[in-house]
Amino acid sequence: MKRLTILALLISCLASAQNYTDVQNLTFFGKVFQTVHPYDRVDPLPGMIDGEKNQAKQSSGLAVAFSTNSKSIGVRVVYRGSGAVGGNSATIAARGFDLYMKAPDGRWMWAGNGYPKKYDADVPHEVQLIPDSGSEEKQCILYLPLSSRIASLEIVTDDGTWIESAPVPFKGRIACFGSSFTQGSGAGRCAMTWEAQLSRESGMNFMNFGFSGNCKLQPYFADALVKADVDAYVFDAFSNPTPAEVQERLEPFIRKFVEAKPGVPLIFLQTIRREKRNFSDSYDAKEHAKRENAEKLMTEMVAKYPNVYWVNTTNATSERHEATSDGTHPDSYGYTLWMESVKDPIMEILHRYEKD
Repeated sequence: MKRLTILALLISCLASAQNYTDVQNLTFFGKVFQTVHPYDRVDPLPGMIDGEKNQAKQSSGLAVAFSTNSKSIGVRVVYRGSGAVGGNSATIAARGFDLYMKAPDGRWMWAGNGYPKKYDADVPHEVQLIPDSGSEEKQCILYLPLSSRIASLEIVTDDGTWIESAPVPFKGRIACFGSSFTQGSGAGRCAMTWEAQLSRESGMNFMNFGFSGNCKLQPYFADALVKADVDAYVFDAFSNPTPAEVQERLEPFIRKFVEAKPGVPLIFLQTIRREKRNFSDSYDAKEHAKRENAEKLMTEMVAKYPNVYWVNTTNATSERHEATSDGTHPDSYGYTLWMESVKDPIMEILHRYEKD
């Protein structure tokens, strides 16, 4: 009986054996810049404040492309430092992972997600994302957390199965510099930022370079971004700065790109209508002034500079004004509405620059 028990335990251990594959050995994409630490989005820039340096280390927008025949897929992650979650972020979006698979019709479809229920820095956490997906080959995208700092990350698959790199699933490289809206605050899952949704809808690679509360047309961000290897830029540039800051900084910001990147499209988005305006006269007046100022100045910039475009983000809430997480940030459906409102004008602009 004792021998049978030991044999059963050995069989159980063999059946549950798993493979661990470092994502750096797969196709890691979504980064505007190459960095010293692989999970940072940009190395510290001269002039950056501490909050921006911390946000630069957050993994929002980073993703992994791979193929596998494993039935079970999970992750083993080691986080760096504090795991505090902001009041406008769901824990599963801030710390968790989203797994997408390509459906038979070619669409990317959500397959599973998860996050560690206990958060400790510098120790491994293992999370299963999908338990039984069949043994056929699957093309996958793994999206990384919106506001966590990652030390290491591995894909966990069944023993005896294979996993390999897949091509980057989206074409080109479009840098999206913006506010908490671009970083994804309020989204219910990390794959629901407007630019991640736009990538899946359009097949183009829109890369998240959002800095929550800190996208204010700072010259040091312009100095870095003009050196980025990208095909186009999209700027959510009017959500954080005051009208006075925009008045002072907008034209010098644009001029740097026009001079350094001639022929590269610069697409500026109007900031969205925030639901806090609904029954607050003072907030409504403040937001009206912000949007009106942006409209006026961008009309001038489009007329003055080549390859500069203005897209009016017409919607980020439902007809019932309920697609918001906190009155400022959209929820996941709100980001879908945002994406849908800018998709056609952005794609029409990008198509003008396609090379034969």
